[in-house]
Amino acid sequence: MTVVKHAALILLWAVTAWRLPGAVRVTKQRALWLAFASIAAATTLGAPGVARSTDALIGIHDAATLGKNLLGIVASAAVLDFVISIARPAAAAGARRWLIPATASTMAVLAGLFAVTPRPIESDNFFQSSLGSVPGTAYCLVFLDSLGLAMAMCTWLFWGSGRHAGAGWLRIGLRLLGTGTALGAGYSLYRSVLMILGLLRISVDGPRANRIADVIEYTAIALIIVGSSIPAMGALRRSVRDWHALRSIRPLWASLTSAVPEVVLDTHFLRPSPRVRLHRAVIEVRDAALILARHAPAGLREQARRAAEQSEPIPALRSALEEAIWLHAARAARLAGAPIAPTPTPTQGTYTERQDLIDFDFEAEVARLRSVSTAYQSRGAQTAGGPTTTNPIAPVTTTPDQESV
Repeated sequence: MTVVKHAALILLWAVTAWRLPGAVRVTKQRALWLAFASIAAATTLGAPGVARSTDALIGIHDAATLGKNLLGIVASAAVLDFVISIARPAAAAGARRWLIPATASTMAVLAGLFAVTPRPIESDNFFQSSLGSVPGTAYCLVFLDSLGLAMAMCTWLFWGSGRHAGAGWLRIGLRLLGTGTALGAGYSLYRSVLMILGLLRISVDGPRANRIADVIEYTAIALIIVGSSIPAMGALRRSVRDWHALRSIRPLWASLTSAVPEVVLDTHFLRPSPRVRLHRAVIEVRDAALILARHAPAGLREQARRAAEQSEPIPALRSALEEAIWLHAARAARLAGAPIAPTPTPTQGTYTERQDLIDFDFEAEVARLRSVSTAYQSRGAQTAGGPTTTNPIAPVTTTPDQESV
């Protein structure tokens, strides 16, 4: 095997292992995992050393080739099932009712044609050795045509879904998948033409033709791997971004919820994603601020505004500092046992009432809270917030529920 083929084989098994946990958890991911597992196993069987050992173990010439091609049929059917489930979810169940019997029938026909194909010696390239043989050509054409038909259908569905995909990462991934399956269909057509030319006794440059076929095949595999991985990379990028945002907001969240622990949701039975944890942090900060606002003395907002104006000349930073000073003082009042004010003291407009997340721009709120959290940890906010909050962040003791965020 060449270096490219070795690299492709390693990458295929790596992707198969990487997608296994997702396939266990999510039903829709199982078809794609099966496709990669089948392609990886087929590519492994195609390695000369593995193929010779397999044939010697079974005692049948080119048995590894049959196994490789049967796995190829399974892989193409799995890819088709996957793309139908994402492009036409309502048709997925109905599609499986014909896809499974069609796949099984094709595999049975391949096995039958393989049995009647003369194989007097072990061949290094089954396609090449079958040139001019009627049963050998029929075997290759059944395999190639079924593969080409499945890849053509996948290309149509992938490109159609790509045009309507909203997220940029998903759209790019679907288009690359469509390009990869289009090359797969092209590979099938190219090999079919070579087989027909061989049957007609028309001479072709065999080694050169095989090199071209290998380039098309492995380029198609590479595009399918990359295309299927790009949406996952986009999700990973979003998770990392949410994790960083959560890290930025957590000091503010920890300080406020230590004063108002009742707003913390118990989710020990869950394993929330960074996105869910970020939503929780934002909601709980807002809820805590609503409760703290009821303990804030009259005129506290104006005092915070004046203190921020004296400390911060930049308007954008001044707004965050004002909010941080107000929260420090309101927290201190709550901890000192201040009574609930007859009329809740509003904060900067965001905490005047309990709003659902759809009522505001969540990303903008996250950015605002990150700024407030940074200002909240500053010496100026801690000092201006009152003598009882000289160092409210570092010594915060969180409950077990709080540690979940």
